[in-house]
Amino acid sequence: MTRFIPLQWLLLEQWRRNHLAATFSAALIGAGFMLVMPFLPLYVAQLGVESKAAVAVWSGLILGISPLITSFVGPFWGKLADRYGLRIMAIRVSLVLFVIWFLMGLARNVQELLFLRILSGFFGGFGSVSVALVAHSAPKDRITRAIGGLQATQTFSMALGPFLGGVLAAWIGIRNTFFVTAAMCFLTLVLFLLLYRDNPNRDSSQSVPEDETVRGSLFSLWRLPSLKVLAILLLAATVIERSFAPTIPLFVTSVTANPVQAAGMAGLILSLSAFGESLAAWYFGRRMVRSSARRLLLQRLGLGLAFCLALTLATSASQLLVLRVSQAFLAGGIVTIAYSLASRVIPNERRASGFGLLSSFTMMGNAFGPILAGLLASINLYWVFWGDGILYGLLALMVYRMKFEGGSLKEEV
Repeated sequence: MTRFIPLQWLLLEQWRRNHLAATFSAALIGAGFMLVMPFLPLYVAQLGVESKAAVAVWSGLILGISPLITSFVGPFWGKLADRYGLRIMAIRVSLVLFVIWFLMGLARNVQELLFLRILSGFFGGFGSVSVALVAHSAPKDRITRAIGGLQATQTFSMALGPFLGGVLAAWIGIRNTFFVTAAMCFLTLVLFLLLYRDNPNRDSSQSVPEDETVRGSLFSLWRLPSLKVLAILLLAATVIERSFAPTIPLFVTSVTANPVQAAGMAGLILSLSAFGESLAAWYFGRRMVRSSARRLLLQRLGLGLAFCLALTLATSASQLLVLRVSQAFLAGGIVTIAYSLASRVIPNERRASGFGLLSSFTMMGNAFGPILAGLLASINLYWVFWGDGILYGLLALMVYRMKFEGGSLKEEV
């Protein structure tokens, strides 16, 4: 039997090469981010910030500023990708991230680190084009699987990131771990240079008017069937998922006397939850081909509501572990389903702009989820679970009032 070697990737169909390049790049960038960001407070302290309160404020600002900026500029980069091609945008993002992560490892103070994160928000934004990269050239009957595979790989790699980052931080130090992340971003640059090509059959650059403004393009996208619904769905679902990141460590610490055991249990819950979300994304990427999207969404949202209500009754770390991991798998996959539906609505010549617009709402969820959770947790930890449950219920009501017809969700009359 012929041994499979990397060079044989060049013999695959072009859409498969594109899928490999985009998926592996998403894994590398996601894992690279998680190598260092969970340990950001330690790096901030190394840069001269002394008080715990100041470390917390700087860490939150540095973490949140990049996705917040990307949520506003993502559609602009998507518009340029529609006009000039996705490949050149992917190469640009990889190169920018390589340089910025390398410079973050050389930062002399926390202000320089914040400035670099701001630049990353303006000029990076791989998430804004990642879905478009796999959906652009895939055959229509493979798009949902491609999106599900991308989401699953990205989530799985981000689950491994903290573990590998902890090993590297202990071995080579936190600062040098930034250089490892930079090297991973450089690998994505190589992948896009060698493997990715814009599909000539869906070359959007010839279909987009040169004089059309970004604002006009966004308005035309916003009028597409159901895009508003999908944007709200992505925003709220991401807020819910990101709300668990600060809440779980606080909950485990409050019910566990030993701080070392609390840290280990919190890490275990977060990692297993990420694996559950990864499996859900992979599974529902395939279920979408032969199942009703509306029914799948209602099932996920209903289960999410049920598990959030159950979480309000949790009194131990073990109960939290079982409930949260079960919720991640059984109620996960909402983002994959939403992006898959969007691929049926957004025309080929608007792929990058459309997914860039939707990714902006996802980025907003990434930025606001931890902030809202922190505010609710400062009052009572269980308020976070109640808030997530209410969001699930409102989303279920919104989807229930819609019907799936002709590839899109339409409001019931």
